[in-house]
Amino acid sequence: MINYVKYIVILFALIFAVGCSKENADTNKTSFQILADKEKELSDREARIKLKEIELEERERKMGVVDNTNTHPQTDTVKQILEDLTQLQKDSVKKVDIEKKKEKKKEIQKEITKKFENPTSTVKDYYEYIQRGINEEGNFDSNMKKAQKYFPTRPVDKLKSGYRNTKQFTIVDEPKVLSQKDDKASVVAKVKQTSIIKKDGKDTEVTKTLTVTYNLAANKNGEWVIVGNTVKED
Repeated sequence: MINYVKYIVILFALIFAVGCSKENADTNKTSFQILADKEKELSDREARIKLKEIELEERERKMGVVDNTNTHPQTDTVKQILEDLTQLQKDSVKKVDIEKKKEKKKEIQKEITKKFENPTSTVKDYYEYIQRGINEEGNFDSNMKKAQKYFPTRPVDKLKSGYRNTKQFTIVDEPKVLSQKDDKASVVAKVKQTSIIKKDGKDTEVTKTLTVTYNLAANKNGEWVIVGNTVKED
Protein backbone atom coordinates (compact mmCIF):
# COMPACT_ATOMS: atom_id res chain seq x y z
CA MET A 1 0.00 0.00 0.00
CA ILE A 2 2.78 2.29 0.97
CA ASN A 3 4.48 1.52 -2.32
CA TYR A 4 1.27 2.25 -4.18
CA VAL A 5 0.96 5.70 -2.58
CA LYS A 6 4.62 6.34 -3.34
CA TYR A 7 4.04 5.58 -7.01
CA ILE A 8 1.03 7.87 -7.11
CA VAL A 9 3.06 10.74 -5.58
CA ILE A 10 5.84 10.17 -8.10
CA LEU A 11 3.30 10.13 -10.94
CA PHE A 12 1.77 13.41 -9.80
CA ALA A 13 5.20 14.91 -9.51
CA LEU A 14 6.02 13.86 -13.07
CA ILE A 15 2.70 15.24 -14.38
CA PHE A 16 3.34 18.55 -12.56
CA ALA A 17 6.85 18.75 -13.92
CA VAL A 18 5.70 18.10 -17.44
CA GLY A 19 2.98 20.78 -17.08
CA CYS A 20 5.44 23.31 -15.81
CA SER A 21 7.83 22.54 -18.66
CA LYS A 22 5.03 22.96 -21.18
CA GLU A 23 3.95 26.22 -19.53
CA ASN A 24 7.51 27.46 -19.56
CA ALA A 25 7.83 26.44 -23.19
CA ASP A 26 4.61 28.29 -24.07
CA THR A 27 5.80 31.31 -22.10
CA ASN A 28 9.17 31.29 -23.86
CA LYS A 29 7.44 30.84 -27.18
CA THR A 30 5.19 33.86 -26.49
CA SER A 31 8.17 36.02 -25.44
CA PHE A 32 10.08 35.14 -28.60
CA GLN A 33 7.00 35.97 -30.70
CA ILE A 34 6.60 39.40 -29.04
CA LEU A 35 10.26 40.19 -29.59
CA ALA A 36 10.01 39.16 -33.23
CA ASP A 37 6.91 41.27 -33.70
CA LYS A 38 8.63 44.27 -32.08
CA GLU A 39 11.67 43.87 -34.30
CA LYS A 40 9.45 43.65 -37.37
CA GLU A 41 7.52 46.73 -36.28
CA LEU A 42 10.73 48.71 -35.76
CA SER A 43 12.07 47.48 -39.05
CA ASP A 44 8.89 48.53 -40.84
CA ARG A 45 8.97 51.91 -39.14
CA GLU A 46 12.60 52.50 -40.16
CA ALA A 47 11.75 51.47 -43.69
CA ARG A 48 8.85 53.93 -43.79
CA ILE A 49 11.05 56.71 -42.39
CA LYS A 50 13.73 55.96 -44.95
CA LEU A 51 11.13 55.99 -47.69
CA LYS A 52 9.86 59.37 -46.49
CA GLU A 53 13.40 60.74 -46.49
CA ILE A 54 13.91 59.51 -50.04
CA GLU A 55 10.61 61.07 -51.13
CA LEU A 56 11.52 64.39 -49.48
CA GLU A 57 14.95 64.44 -51.11
CA GLU A 58 13.40 63.69 -54.49
CA ARG A 59 10.83 66.44 -54.02
CA GLU A 60 13.49 68.96 -52.97
CA ARG A 61 15.63 67.99 -55.94
CA LYS A 62 12.72 68.50 -58.32
CA MET A 63 11.87 71.83 -56.71
CA GLY A 64 15.50 72.85 -57.02
CA VAL A 65 15.46 72.04 -60.73
CA VAL A 66 12.27 74.08 -61.17
CA ASP A 67 13.76 77.01 -59.29
CA ASN A 68 16.91 76.85 -61.39
CA THR A 69 15.00 76.71 -64.64
CA ASN A 70 12.58 79.47 -63.66
CA THR A 71 14.61 81.84 -61.51
CA HIS A 72 17.76 82.14 -63.60
CA PRO A 73 16.05 83.14 -66.84
CA GLN A 74 14.01 85.68 -64.92
CA THR A 75 17.14 87.03 -63.25
CA ASP A 76 18.93 87.20 -66.60
CA THR A 77 15.93 88.93 -68.16
CA VAL A 78 15.70 91.54 -65.40
CA LYS A 79 19.44 92.10 -65.63
CA GLN A 80 19.23 92.57 -69.38
CA ILE A 81 16.32 95.00 -69.01
CA LEU A 82 18.26 97.04 -66.45
CA GLU A 83 21.31 97.10 -68.71
CA ASP A 84 19.17 98.21 -71.65
CA LEU A 85 17.55 100.95 -69.57
CA THR A 86 20.96 102.14 -68.33
CA GLN A 87 22.32 102.22 -71.87
CA LEU A 88 19.21 104.03 -73.08
CA GLN A 89 19.63 106.60 -70.33
CA LYS A 90 23.29 107.08 -71.23
CA ASP A 91 22.39 107.47 -74.91
CA SER A 92 19.67 110.00 -74.02
CA VAL A 93 22.04 112.03 -71.84
CA LYS A 94 24.70 111.89 -74.55
CA LYS A 95 22.19 113.01 -77.15
CA VAL A 96 21.04 115.89 -74.95
CA ASP A 97 24.66 116.94 -74.34
CA ILE A 98 25.36 116.87 -78.07
CA GLU A 99 22.25 118.94 -78.77
CA LYS A 100 23.23 121.42 -76.05
CA LYS A 101 26.73 121.74 -77.49
CA LYS A 102 25.32 122.28 -80.97
CA GLU A 103 22.90 124.89 -79.67
CA LYS A 104 25.65 126.61 -77.69
CA LYS A 105 27.90 126.60 -80.75
CA LYS A 106 25.11 128.15 -82.81
CA GLU A 107 24.60 130.85 -80.19
CA ILE A 108 28.33 131.60 -80.07
CA GLN A 109 28.55 131.64 -83.85
CA LYS A 110 25.49 133.88 -84.02
CA GLU A 111 26.99 136.24 -81.46
CA ILE A 112 30.33 136.30 -83.27
CA THR A 113 28.65 136.92 -86.61
CA LYS A 114 26.53 139.67 -85.11
CA LYS A 115 29.61 141.20 -83.54
CA PHE A 116 31.60 141.09 -86.76
CA GLU A 117 28.70 142.42 -88.82
CA ASN A 118 28.13 145.38 -86.48
CA PRO A 119 31.24 147.51 -85.79
CA THR A 120 29.43 149.32 -82.94
CA SER A 121 29.97 146.15 -80.83
CA THR A 122 33.71 146.80 -80.87
CA VAL A 123 33.27 150.37 -79.62
CA LYS A 124 30.84 149.19 -76.89
CA ASP A 125 33.30 146.56 -75.69
CA TYR A 126 36.08 149.12 -75.73
CA TYR A 127 34.01 151.49 -73.56
CA GLU A 128 33.10 148.66 -71.17
CA TYR A 129 36.75 148.02 -70.29
CA ILE A 130 37.43 151.75 -69.97
CA GLN A 131 34.58 152.02 -67.45
CA ARG A 132 35.76 148.91 -65.58
CA GLY A 133 39.29 150.30 -65.35
CA ILE A 134 37.97 153.52 -63.83
CA ASN A 135 35.37 151.99 -61.50
CA GLU A 136 37.01 148.72 -60.40
CA GLU A 137 39.64 149.49 -57.77
CA GLY A 138 42.94 147.73 -58.37
CA ASN A 139 42.06 146.57 -61.89
CA PHE A 140 42.97 149.67 -63.86
CA ASP A 141 46.05 148.29 -65.65
CA SER A 142 44.50 144.93 -66.57
CA ASN A 143 41.32 146.53 -67.93
CA MET A 144 43.30 149.08 -69.94
CA LYS A 145 45.24 146.23 -71.53
CA LYS A 146 41.96 144.54 -72.47
CA ALA A 147 40.57 147.79 -73.88
CA GLN A 148 43.74 148.28 -75.96
CA LYS A 149 43.01 145.04 -77.85
CA TYR A 150 40.05 146.84 -79.44
CA PHE A 151 42.25 149.86 -80.25
CA PRO A 152 45.57 148.15 -81.14
CA THR A 153 47.07 151.16 -82.91
CA ARG A 154 47.00 153.11 -79.63
CA PRO A 155 49.82 152.10 -77.25
CA VAL A 156 48.60 150.83 -73.89
CA ASP A 157 50.74 153.38 -72.00
CA LYS A 158 49.12 156.24 -73.89
CA LEU A 159 45.70 154.74 -73.18
CA LYS A 160 46.49 154.55 -69.47
CA SER A 161 47.71 158.15 -69.32
CA GLY A 162 44.53 159.32 -71.05
CA TYR A 163 42.26 157.78 -68.38
CA ARG A 164 44.47 157.56 -65.27
CA ASN A 165 43.02 160.71 -63.71
CA THR A 166 39.49 160.06 -64.93
CA LYS A 167 36.96 159.92 -62.10
CA GLN A 168 33.89 159.12 -64.16
CA PHE A 169 33.18 157.98 -67.70
CA THR A 170 29.60 157.67 -68.97
CA ILE A 171 28.06 157.10 -72.39
CA VAL A 172 25.66 159.86 -73.40
CA ASP A 173 24.74 158.58 -76.86
CA GLU A 174 25.23 154.91 -77.74
CA PRO A 175 27.64 154.16 -80.61
CA LYS A 176 26.02 154.13 -84.06
CA VAL A 177 27.30 153.46 -87.55
CA LEU A 178 28.00 156.46 -89.77
CA SER A 179 29.27 154.43 -92.69
CA GLN A 180 30.24 150.84 -93.46
CA LYS A 181 31.62 149.34 -96.65
CA ASP A 182 33.53 146.11 -97.09
CA ASP A 183 36.21 146.06 -94.37
CA LYS A 184 35.94 149.74 -93.42
CA ALA A 185 33.51 151.43 -91.06
CA SER A 186 32.94 154.64 -89.15
CA VAL A 187 31.16 154.83 -85.78
CA VAL A 188 30.21 157.86 -83.71
CA ALA A 189 29.38 158.11 -79.99
CA LYS A 190 28.97 160.80 -77.35
CA VAL A 191 30.54 160.40 -73.91
CA LYS A 192 30.93 162.43 -70.74
CA GLN A 193 34.28 162.32 -68.97
CA THR A 194 35.07 163.78 -65.54
CA SER A 195 38.77 164.13 -64.82
CA ILE A 196 40.82 165.34 -61.85
CA ILE A 197 43.36 168.05 -62.77
CA LYS A 198 45.71 170.16 -60.75
CA LYS A 199 44.72 173.85 -60.69
CA ASP A 200 46.32 176.35 -58.38
CA GLY A 201 47.89 173.50 -56.47
CA LYS A 202 44.53 171.88 -55.83
CA ASP A 203 42.68 168.92 -57.33
CA THR A 204 39.85 170.15 -59.47
CA GLU A 205 37.15 168.16 -61.25
CA VAL A 206 36.67 168.99 -64.90
CA THR A 207 33.77 167.46 -66.86
CA LYS A 208 33.72 167.40 -70.63
CA THR A 209 31.15 166.08 -73.09
CA LEU A 210 32.88 164.65 -76.12
CA THR A 211 31.68 163.47 -79.51
CA VAL A 212 34.09 160.80 -80.70
CA THR A 213 34.22 159.41 -84.23
CA TYR A 214 35.99 156.07 -84.57
CA ASN A 215 37.45 154.63 -87.74
CA LEU A 216 37.41 150.84 -87.82
CA ALA A 217 38.79 148.12 -90.05
CA ALA A 218 38.36 144.35 -90.17
CA ASN A 219 41.54 142.48 -89.19
CA LYS A 220 42.73 139.21 -90.69
CA ASN A 221 40.29 137.30 -88.49
CA GLY A 222 37.35 139.40 -89.68
CA GLU A 223 37.10 141.21 -86.34
CA TRP A 224 36.41 144.95 -86.24
CA VAL A 225 39.16 146.94 -84.52
CA ILE A 226 39.59 150.70 -84.00
CA VAL A 227 42.37 152.14 -86.12
CA GLY A 228 41.88 155.85 -85.30
CA ASN A 229 39.57 158.43 -83.83
CA THR A 230 38.72 162.12 -83.82
CA VAL A 231 37.43 163.93 -80.73
CA LYS A 232 35.16 166.98 -80.68
CA GLU A 233 34.35 168.79 -77.46
CA ASP A 234 30.79 169.96 -77.18
